[in-house]
Amino acid sequence: MIAFLVRRILSGLVAIAASATIAFALAWHAPGGPAIALLGESAAEGQVQEVAARLGLDRRPLDVWLSWMARLVLGDLGTSWREQVPVVRLILDRLPLTAFLTGSAALLALLLGGVFGVALSGSGRRWPVAALSALHAVPTYLIGHALAILFSLTLGLLPVSGIADARAPAIGFWPVFVERLRHLALPVTALTLHQLCFTALLVRALVGRELPRPYVLAAMARGCSRRRALWLHAAPNAAVPVATLTAARIGALVGGAVTIETAFALPGLGRLAVSAALARDHPVVVGCVVTASLVVWMANLMADALATLLDPRLRRD
Repeated sequence: MIAFLVRRILSGLVAIAASATIAFALAWHAPGGPAIALLGESAAEGQVQEVAARLGLDRRPLDVWLSWMARLVLGDLGTSWREQVPVVRLILDRLPLTAFLTGSAALLALLLGGVFGVALSGSGRRWPVAALSALHAVPTYLIGHALAILFSLTLGLLPVSGIADARAPAIGFWPVFVERLRHLALPVTALTLHQLCFTALLVRALVGRELPRPYVLAAMARGCSRRRALWLHAAPNAAVPVATLTAARIGALVGGAVTIETAFALPGLGRLAVSAALARDHPVVVGCVVTASLVVWMANLMADALATLLDPRLRRD
């Protein structure tokens, strides 16, 4: 078990370093440049060269990459060229909102998708499966736009952007809490629906595979009803792959959060990465990529730990 964890930690560090290197290379070779983005298109050539020298962009890319990786090993992500504040501070300010979005979506999708999947596995109806498959094929940002048009622009029930109403800010814990929930209802729902469809279809397939097994048939032969055998015998045995795949798909939820935060103007990590990319703020872009890679690696490690905890056979292996 210890050797397995060591291998996973080493492979995770290599993957994070590779992600950081790819992000650095893409940011470095992007058209335009940080100096022009900071000064504007009408800046003089001398001003551009002066800013490039101040940012260290007049050096060779290999030298810049080596110095940046050396600071990364020490936990230093550098300073934002646009905001002139440490990148770590910017990320820590935005990370809680993104963590709330992805965590809420993962939990809701696991609970609701599991219930729907078990219910569908005991039903012969095909139209719910077709509806879930069709909804799963729709990109997350399109679901978000559709929800915004329906519940905000058409019905006027929920706000469509931000996490607070600047015109009438709430005062007090509970008013602020309710206002945050109203602003985050549509983003969380949009992010949940895609994962929910995947979970429901997965649970349906796994539970349906367990139904013909001898232990389920034996339970039904002893007088257990089909519904009871479905929920108490077949469903628990499908929990291991569902839990591990849900944890492993945290990366997909983080990617979906980027589009959702941009669509709903939420001050999260995804929107920070998009705005930094448009401003050619390389340290922030690479810092966001490293943070996302770290989150995905930790989610995969958690998936392996869940599988080992839920399945004793893996512990013996």
